[in-house]
Amino acid sequence: MKLTKVFAALAMVAVATTACQNEPEAIVTPEQGAKVISVTPAFYSFNRATATAFEEGDQIGLHIITTDGAYLNNALYTFTGGALASVTPNYWYQDEEQVSDVLAYYPYNAQGAYSAEGYAFAVQADQSKEGAYAASDLLIAATTSKPTAEAVELPFKHAGSKIVVKINNESDDVIKDVYISDVYTAATFNLKSGEATVSGEKAIVKGAVAGNDWTMIVVPQQAVSPKLIVTTTTEGQYTFNIVAATDLVAGKVATATLNISKELVSTEFTPEISDWESNGDIEFNPSEGNTPGEGEEGGDDPIVPEIPFVSEASDLGVVGSFAASGWANDAVLYTTPTEGLLVAEGVELIANDAFKIRTVGVWDKKNYGRGDINYIKANKYITAVDGSSNNITVEAAGTYDIYFNVNTLVVYLMTAGTDIAEATEQTESGEEPVTEEPEVTENVLYLSPNTNWKADGARFAAYFFGDGEAWVSMTDSDADGIYEANIPVGGYTSVIFCRMNPNTTANNWDNKWNQTADLTVPTDGTNLYTVAEGAWDKGEGAWSVK
Repeated sequence: MKLTKVFAALAMVAVATTACQNEPEAIVTPEQGAKVISVTPAFYSFNRATATAFEEGDQIGLHIITTDGAYLNNALYTFTGGALASVTPNYWYQDEEQVSDVLAYYPYNAQGAYSAEGYAFAVQADQSKEGAYAASDLLIAATTSKPTAEAVELPFKHAGSKIVVKINNESDDVIKDVYISDVYTAATFNLKSGEATVSGEKAIVKGAVAGNDWTMIVVPQQAVSPKLIVTTTTEGQYTFNIVAATDLVAGKVATATLNISKELVSTEFTPEISDWESNGDIEFNPSEGNTPGEGEEGGDDPIVPEIPFVSEASDLGVVGSFAASGWANDAVLYTTPTEGLLVAEGVELIANDAFKIRTVGVWDKKNYGRGDINYIKANKYITAVDGSSNNITVEAAGTYDIYFNVNTLVVYLMTAGTDIAEATEQTESGEEPVTEEPEVTENVLYLSPNTNWKADGARFAAYFFGDGEAWVSMTDSDADGIYEANIPVGGYTSVIFCRMNPNTTANNWDNKWNQTADLTVPTDGTNLYTVAEGAWDKGEGAWSVK
């Protein structure tokens, strides 16, 4: 099953782990005397979907574009205490005469890296859901600036076009839903000019009710002839065709007023949408043959509009040892048409890769691992255990769609594009994959385990991390009780020495019995780490020279 997602199929979110933390690409480090990049919002003829300005916690993406390309790329700024600020300061370049384009957009998208082709955005198909209407209100801002100590003013404006449907009613029947069909819902926006280029197929949008008005936001588009569909609580339906093709303009509101003798009701979701600039009126006429349904006694049976399913990011993700994660990034799980079933598509795994399901970015909330079943096979499912310390380890390499049912805690490992209906339950552990040792350098680190660590015939391995990760088995080549491992080729700056299960050959966290703390690979000439006597996990060891 392939899903249409609002953004990328695999959204990776950087978080801290016990091993390392990756700095976001957007951070621009300071040079001597460099000025901090500061911005402030400004609004013209402007109302947000939910407020007249930014609210506490609102997030924008910020780009600074020079003649050489993106100097600052999708930096996250959060509206906090009445101002926009980044967690880590970003700094201007040194050439104080160079003018840059300063571009911004809202709401923030972790996958919103700058592209000269523009920013792809899609409105929500069902804007009657709380939050969906606001999420459809794309704001963009563009200005120019040299490096400055002052805050750069960002003139935000609406990038979308709004449609308001006003219905006058005198009867006892009640309006149920209002839809606009045959409109484009996706476009690529030039953040500098504001120009939108529609993309994809025309679709249908379900409106949000605000008082006696029904409102929806679509992307700007020209010479379109949408249909207006109004359903009632008695399952009747009116369909109205537009009289003349019209342009739906960015930052403008087009109003349709209908006299169909139906009484409106309101929902709890009442966005403030009154003061976008007017785009004039849209005139609709009823389509021939479309009248309210009157059951079996007469009238046409209503055709209930089908809203295309749009997958949305959940608060859960897949984190693990696979290359795109490195236990530092989550592959976000997205909703599917099946209630409670989430999926992360196209996750590339190799044999012995391990993963868990958790709340994106944190370990102390939801955290699901495996039970007794180890080395899960392709196109199988197992039941996860809440709070388990055991990772789910993959038997064979491949590109997988990982499904998780939040209601049953079932985890599916499906080869990409394979429906979960083809999965069967795995009741026995798969075979332990053969581990290939990485290419190593001539530089050696040594481990002197204590009495505890030597018990039960344990073997030893070193987990290197920094620029990637690699496991290396440790050996005692001269039988002196000290174990050695060559440092792998690559930018590995940290190491964890591990006491391993001797009944296994694969080096992974499931086969680990004990470990040291995160250690920095020495650069001062020391090379022997001695585990403190009496210690088990993360004991106070020390470096020396062998």
